Amino acid sequence: MEILVVIVLALLVFVLLPQKSTPHSLEPSEIDPDQDYDREELEAQRLREERLAEQEREIELERAARIAQEELAEQEALEARRLRDERLAQEELEAQQERAARIAQEELAEQEAQRLREERLAAEELEAQQQRAARAAQDELTERESRVNQTERELRFLQDELEERANRLSRDEEDTSNIQIALEQQKEAIAQGERATLQAQEDLEYRQSQLTREEQQIQALQEELAAQGEIITQQGQEAQSAQYELEAKAEEIARKERQIQQSHDELEARLDRERLVQERLEQERLEQERLEQERIEQDRLEQERLEQQRVEQDRLEQERLEQQRVEQDRLEQERLEQERIEQERLEQERLEQERVEQERLEQERLEQQRVEQDRLEQERLEQQRVEQERLEQERLEQERIEQERLEQERLVQESSEVEVEIPQEQPAESAPPITEEQIALVQSTWNMIVPVKEQTAALFYRKLFQMDPEAKSLFKGDMEAQGEKLMTSINLVVNSLKNLDHVVPALQDMGRRHVDYGVKAEHYNTVGGALLWTLEQGLGDDFTVDAKEAWTVAYGLIASTMIDAAY
Repeated sequence: MEILVVIVLALLVFVLLPQKSTPHSLEPSEIDPDQDYDREELEAQRLREERLAEQEREIELERAARIAQEELAEQEALEARRLRDERLAQEELEAQQERAARIAQEELAEQEAQRLREERLAAEELEAQQQRAARAAQDELTERESRVNQTERELRFLQDELEERANRLSRDEEDTSNIQIALEQQKEAIAQGERATLQAQEDLEYRQSQLTREEQQIQALQEELAAQGEIITQQGQEAQSAQYELEAKAEEIARKERQIQQSHDELEARLDRERLVQERLEQERLEQERLEQERIEQDRLEQERLEQQRVEQDRLEQERLEQQRVEQDRLEQERLEQERIEQERLEQERLEQERVEQERLEQERLEQQRVEQDRLEQERLEQQRVEQERLEQERLEQERIEQERLEQERLVQESSEVEVEIPQEQPAESAPPITEEQIALVQSTWNMIVPVKEQTAALFYRKLFQMDPEAKSLFKGDMEAQGEKLMTSINLVVNSLKNLDHVVPALQDMGRRHVDYGVKAEHYNTVGGALLWTLEQGLGDDFTVDAKEAWTVAYGLIASTMIDAAY
């Protein structure tokens, strides 16, 4: 950018530097006195060359400025394209980050959902296991209650059997009493007593054998009743000894009977105590067995539950890992597919952008070529027109000089003074009045000029200064502002042609102000010629003979109004 500015400044300095005098420009001291009539021609040629040099400098300056503007526009386009690429890259990066965040969120959401599903399944499985364990425990408790009821029934059966045996013992005691009675009767008769004693002994032995068998049966039913059997055996022995003593001493029969009765009472008490102890021990044993079985069953159920939980956890963990692996594979495939699609899309977008950029550059290049060709064509036409005008002016100047020379020779030959009339343009004050058709034609053509009024103003002043270079010294300010004022004034007057009386005071005041600026009456003819030429250049084929005549009449009215007020 700085190099471009330096180049532009160098071009401006080169263009704006004062040009050296052309080699064919002559100093007044070098002019031959015999060639005084060529001085004006040389001066005109010098002025034309200066104007051409000025025009060339202006053209070079415009070309340098245009090139600088084009390069600046190209750099701005490159900068805009770079910024656009950076913005696209940033947007693409943000889109990728957003997609990655969205994928991560989806994965987290999927993992959370999977975890919740696993927890729900584990809770359901645990609840099912607890229900199964509760049902199994309930069944086991029911079975144990049934076994306890069965045991209670067996205990009641044993109690009934013990009561029956106790009844038999009572009957045996009654029999013993009867034996005692029989012994008392045997006192009366020793022989009868001996036989009765023998019979009693036999009965006692028989009963003792029965008791022994009963004790063995009780011992077979209940192991804890062994002590009771021993006591019964001891009582049988005591009864036997009592029988022996009855044989020896009849007087001790009563005492033995009392001992037997006491022994029988103690036996009953012991039997009751032992029965209660046995029942209590049996209940404790059954309770311990039930508790032990319940504990064992609970341990077994707990182990089975833990084992099932472990197996279920292992299964769920394997399923979760498998699902995670499948999900990861799916996500990886989706990610790869998305990356592939995204890469294809980016590649297509890049190719599309490159194609569009190439088309745009091609269009810009073609447009620049067209603009450059148009500009060169316009410059060539302008140069041709300027050259033609220059040649035409030179031809007219030569014809005028030739006519003056011939006129001088004729005057010398005739030796008489003849007044020479110089053709001039028709004065503005003698301009004919304008018609409605001419007003409409002036306004319609002016509406065609309004869209390009800035270029028209610049072209007008350029032509004016070419026709009258001295007029340039009358303008001190900004020419663009001056051109805008000129276009505004012309627009006001053109739109007021149908009611010209309203703008006459303004035109008269403007004419008086122009006198203060140094404007002379003959300048109005030059301005009129420059205006008609500018309109012809701007309108082209639309500037017909009628249009030129209408504009000539209109300008004549305006100029005459200003001149009458000023001079």
